[in-house]
Amino acid sequence: MNKHPNRMLPVIWGTFFMTFLSVMPLISFINVFFCSGIILGGAAGVMFYNKQLKETDLELKYNDGAMIGLLCGILSSILVTGINTLMLAMSKENPMIEFSKIFSDLNLQLPAEVETQFNKFTDEFSKYGFSPTIALFSLIMNIIIYPLFGSIGAIISVAILKKRRNL
Repeated sequence: MNKHPNRMLPVIWGTFFMTFLSVMPLISFINVFFCSGIILGGAAGVMFYNKQLKETDLELKYNDGAMIGLLCGILSSILVTGINTLMLAMSKENPMIEFSKIFSDLNLQLPAEVETQFNKFTDEFSKYGFSPTIALFSLIMNIIIYPLFGSIGAIISVAILKKRRNL
């Protein structure tokens, strides 16, 4: 009986790939197209795991791929949120002031409730250098989106690799 390969290294590689495609300027625009960078990160983890499996007689399974994509997505969502929050905190500019300039240039009037929240975020940026509310909301959204699309990419990758193996 063969020893099952370690899944941690493929998860680390997939997480690195997914995070890189999400935080690098210009490259991160790939995620505009159905979260393609996140999907590719999950697929990269499965490809690396499949490479390890070739040294054994074990078969690549869908649940292995889904788990790798899920773990890559969870780790990457935390890293991406942290990196983006750190970049905002290191920036000397308040992005909320920039957004208000854009809205005024476009002659857009925000509803009173939105204006109140907008002012709250502006105050948070002025006080802390970033908005804890926006960072928390971003983390919650990323914790949902990244594992979901990472698993989708990993499962698609498993299906492609299984089909190639059967040809």
